[in-house]
Amino acid sequence: MARIAICLLSLVILPFACYANPSVVNFNAEGIAMVDGKPFFPIGIFTYDLNSHVMADIHEQRFNTILHGFEPQQLDYIHQHGLMAVCYSDDKWFDAARNHPALLAWYLTDEPESRGFTPESERQRYLELKEKDPNHPIGLCHFLFEALDKFKNGCDFTMTDVYPITWDRDVPIVNVGIHIDQARAVHHPNWPNWTYIQVFGGQETDGGKWAQPLPHEVRCMAFMALVHRSTGILYFSYWPKAPQTWASIGQVNRDIYRILPWLLASGTEVPAQCTDEPVQVRVRVNPDSGIILAVNTSAQFRSVEITTVKTLTKTLRMPLDNNREAPMKKGTVKDTFAPFEARVYTWGDEPVVAMARKY
Repeated sequence: MARIAICLLSLVILPFACYANPSVVNFNAEGIAMVDGKPFFPIGIFTYDLNSHVMADIHEQRFNTILHGFEPQQLDYIHQHGLMAVCYSDDKWFDAARNHPALLAWYLTDEPESRGFTPESERQRYLELKEKDPNHPIGLCHFLFEALDKFKNGCDFTMTDVYPITWDRDVPIVNVGIHIDQARAVHHPNWPNWTYIQVFGGQETDGGKWAQPLPHEVRCMAFMALVHRSTGILYFSYWPKAPQTWASIGQVNRDIYRILPWLLASGTEVPAQCTDEPVQVRVRVNPDSGIILAVNTSAQFRSVEITTVKTLTKTLRMPLDNNREAPMKKGTVKDTFAPFEARVYTWGDEPVVAMARKY
């Protein structure tokens, strides 16, 4: 009986014993989150509840991070499912999360510019939290362009929530990238910014102000964020009310995971030019490989030439398009983009990266 009791006791203790080491999170020189010394790219969802059905859907859509909608006592549950959490910083959350391996970062305030907070008060709250926990970054989320500068001294990273898909679709979709660029402009070129992507909309939301984004719009915004060097993709949804759009997010996330080795490996951002301004481009060169991300931000077909390192003469591979080939001559590749279409080109061997989480 004693032997059985010891075994039963071990079954109770073991799940908690394996959580003995809290996570340690910071950012490397390129603004990439490092969890216990390994790179991590958050792909997060803002939820309103967390139960077994929601968790199953989180896995189906390939999220790896949860923001909001869960309780402190569910951190074990989140960790058991291989996910990370961004937690609020009040006392109940701090006590539960500070030493928990599921903690990725602190959510200091959501949109302080609309809640009556001042830059001075946020700075003070940031310093107090940083003193209590120097091992996790602290973030602020902003929807106003000017807030990125006003509140810049109150965070270790920013989250931007620009929602351009209005009922009349009369707001430029490029605003998503403009706000990311501004976050880096007021801090430094490698400042970490995690970008919320609009998934919600419809006549029942805010009096019909927002349209429901369609799959091509969600994909365009997500890849635009990557082009503008977002180091995390987050989705904001009134969980979930548009089956067509919701189902498409899983493929977007799978495609992001597919190209993460090129984005997370040590590399250099290099200039690129495109013959048509609405097609936005990013080029990143790794020691033995490279990647070109391009997205058409317009509602028209665009035939373009993209030019980067002019000494390159390579056969590019398109990993998101059945690995088809695209010839590059003297650093230039020619292609045609459908409205709001994103394309990815790579060359060389896929970088080997020991990531903090297996995707």
